[in-house]
Amino acid sequence: METIKQTFKKIGAVILKSKVKVIAITFIVCLAAATIYAAAANSYSVKILVDDSEINITTLREDAADILKQANVEINKGDVVDLSDFSSGSKSTITVYRACIITVYDNSDNGVKYPAVGSVERSLSENGIALNDGDELSCNREDVVYEGMEVVISRAFPVTVVADGETYKLNMASGTVADALNKAVVTIDDDDIISASLDTALTSGMTIKVTRVEYKERTVDEVLQFTTQKKNNANLYTDQTKTIRKGVNGRQNVTYKDKYVNGKLVESVKIKSVVTKAATERILEVGTKRRPTVSANGIYTVSTLSAPSSLQIGKNGVPTSYKRVITGTASAYSGGGVTATGKYVRPGYIAVNPNQIPYGTKMWIVSNDGSYVYGYASAEDTGGFIYWSGSSSTVCDLYFDSEGQASAFGRRGVTIYIL
Repeated sequence: METIKQTFKKIGAVILKSKVKVIAITFIVCLAAATIYAAAANSYSVKILVDDSEINITTLREDAADILKQANVEINKGDVVDLSDFSSGSKSTITVYRACIITVYDNSDNGVKYPAVGSVERSLSENGIALNDGDELSCNREDVVYEGMEVVISRAFPVTVVADGETYKLNMASGTVADALNKAVVTIDDDDIISASLDTALTSGMTIKVTRVEYKERTVDEVLQFTTQKKNNANLYTDQTKTIRKGVNGRQNVTYKDKYVNGKLVESVKIKSVVTKAATERILEVGTKRRPTVSANGIYTVSTLSAPSSLQIGKNGVPTSYKRVITGTASAYSGGGVTATGKYVRPGYIAVNPNQIPYGTKMWIVSNDGSYVYGYASAEDTGGFIYWSGSSSTVCDLYFDSEGQASAFGRRGVTIYIL
C-alpha cells in the first residue's frame, strides 16, 4: 500500500512539472502572437511615384526618408520629394521629382537650357520665367519635366473684337479670327459681316469688327396706282390732252424685305405684291399736232426752226431781203427718222435736190395760195422723187409733224426765197 502511494506521488510530480512547461510555452506563443498582431495593426501602405514607375510597400516606419530607404529609392542632389499627399501612419503617396536640364524656347527660335524639377510651370517659375494670360506652351503646365525636355512658349499678343456695341480686349498667342470670336463669346450668323474671314490668322494689334446684318419681312396695305394708256390724236396740239376714261386707284398687299445693319434700317426691297382691288386704267389722248411758230412779225409758221434776228419779214409774209426766188411744187411727208445730213427730222428741215439747192441752204417758204407760211427752213434731206425741170416741178419735200398734217398740205405750189 505504501508503495502504491509513493508511486502516485511520483506521477503527480511529473504531471505538475509538465503543466508548468505547457503554461510557459503557451505564454510565449501568445506573447509572440500579440506582438505580431500589434505590428500588423500598426503597418500601413505607401505608394511611391518615381522615375515614371510606381512602388507600393507596406511599412511600420513613420519618416518619409526611412520609407524611401526601405524601398531602395535613392535621392540625388536637386531632386524634390513631394510630401503633399503623404500622411505618416496612413495610406498615402510620396512623389519624387528628379532634377534635370530642359531647353526653353521663349517666343524665339533660340533655346536656353535651365535646371528643372517637378512640373513645367514650377520649373519655369523657379527660373524667373513668368507665364502671362494667353501665353501658350507646347505642353501642359502640370506636366513633369524630364531630361532633355524642350518647352516652347508662344507669347500672347493683343487682339480686339468689336461687336454689339462692346469692345473685347483679348490676349492671343495663336489662332484665327474664329478662335478670337469664340474666346470673346461672340456668335456669328450667316448674314453678319466680319472685317476679316474666319480662317484669317491673328496678328498683333489686330481689330476684328463684327457688323450685325438682319433681314425682316413685313407686309403692308398700299395704294395701287392706276396706269395710263396714251393714244395719239392728230387733231390735238402737242400741248393738249383729252381724257377718254378716268383712272381709279386700287389696293394691294406689298411684302418688303428690310435690311438692318447694327439695328438700323438701311434698305427695303419689294419682294411680293398681291392685288386686293384692281385699278382702272386711264385712257388719255395726246396731241401730235405742233402749234405754228410765231415769227417776230406775228406770222404763224409750220417750221419750228428759230429764224435769225436779222431776217425781216414783211406784213405779206415775204422776206424784205433775199438772194433769189424759186417757184415750183412742194410735197409733204412725216414719220420721223434722220436726214441725209444726219439730223433728226423736224418741221423746218426739208428735202431737196442737193445738185440744185445745196445742203445747208437757208430759205423762207410760203404757199402760192396764201394758206401756208411754212417759214424758215434749211436744206437737210433729199429723195429720189425730187426733180426740177420747170415751174411745175417738185422742188422740195416739206416735213410735217404728223401724217394728217402732211396729207392736209398734199402737193401745192410754193415760192422759195433763198436767203
